[in-house]
Amino acid sequence: MTIREKFYNSEDRNSHLFSNKKEIKNTLGLTKEQILLKDLKTIATEYLELEKLKNSFINIIAKNFDDLNFSDLIDFPKFHIKEESIKKKVKSANIRGLNVISVDGSSVTKKFVNVDFSFLKAIAVKYYFQKNHAATIAYYPDVNGFNNYLVQGNIFNQDETTVETKISIDMNFMEINLLNNMINKYSDIDMIIIDGSIVIMPINLVFSKDPEISIKYDKLLREYHKLYLNCKENGILLIGSIKDTRTSALSHLLRDSIQLLKPNHSKLSDFIKINYRKVIEYFSDLDLFNRILKKSERSCIFNCKREIDKIRDTGIKKEIPYYFPLSFYAFYLKTARYDTPCRIEFFMDEKHLFKKASEKADLITSILLPISSLNEHYGLPIPQIEAHRRAVFKPAEIDILFNNLTRTLNTHGITLLEKRRNRRPF
Repeated sequence: MTIREKFYNSEDRNSHLFSNKKEIKNTLGLTKEQILLKDLKTIATEYLELEKLKNSFINIIAKNFDDLNFSDLIDFPKFHIKEESIKKKVKSANIRGLNVISVDGSSVTKKFVNVDFSFLKAIAVKYYFQKNHAATIAYYPDVNGFNNYLVQGNIFNQDETTVETKISIDMNFMEINLLNNMINKYSDIDMIIIDGSIVIMPINLVFSKDPEISIKYDKLLREYHKLYLNCKENGILLIGSIKDTRTSALSHLLRDSIQLLKPNHSKLSDFIKINYRKVIEYFSDLDLFNRILKKSERSCIFNCKREIDKIRDTGIKKEIPYYFPLSFYAFYLKTARYDTPCRIEFFMDEKHLFKKASEKADLITSILLPISSLNEHYGLPIPQIEAHRRAVFKPAEIDILFNNLTRTLNTHGITLLEKRRNRRPF
């Protein structure tokens, strides 16, 4: 029986659907011949069947597009899709005269038996668009876009997760602090693109038991708060552009929305036939909307980062001011024909109309489209690409920094011993 038959013909669809769990075999391993002649072909066949099922679901969405109308549900506080349609087409704007900034950072850690050394770097680029496809580029804080480093050593015996968390917080702080300094320096910034989420994450670090992490995190919270205020006061569009994500947040919201629309034999019946609740479980947001969206289309906006509200409302950590009087939204935007959509995040004041949030998403999209569609196979905004290109560490940079450090230690008779997995003799 094929996957399709299991979905369409099973009397109990919830109990007979194929599972991700493989059957436990009597033997722990297989021969290469068994893998090549049987297992790989079986896996490929299953995947092909799943692709057919996914495409059937996309066709059903297209067929029932007009009936997938959420206008009667938008005003409900616990309904988190805030537009009536699942997608919309947006036109490109003329971006001549706009100033767009993007920031990115990178870090490299050298790990030894009794110490770790971390090298961090953050760079911002400023694009002044003279035309849609022509711009003057400046770098900050250094004209060449290189000199903004931080080097730190971890001499305490801490687990790797704690060390990596501290490095991540420091890296994040460097980027946000750099943006705040740029806002103070330039009065003509129109848009800021952060490589990643615009929301401080992971928010659970508010409750960290490590005092150093707690102090660093509180400092980072204040810097984010300053950035939000700076952008509001200066009329700057602050967005987060996320390249790749495995989240299924919007897919699950769509599943719940279909259920609220009460599909029956006379309306949305195709979703019942295909057992939509189970089918959606096989989609990530990127996978689903890569199939739904065409170039220059975006998904509906939806509330995101709702865990901030839960933490804020508990009243715990009262020493942290009320930093997030904001509503955070996200949507998916397809800027290039042969690339997957980007997840775009932005914020609104808590007291706002959903219509205004929709208009802001349209404005953001209209600016991003002309600066993200220069390559049909890679649809990121060009300032974001340039910031990443400048921020990533080159091997020669690490060699210069690290060799200088080890020379100083060697003059005092100290030799760093690498971890055993990095010095195997075979």
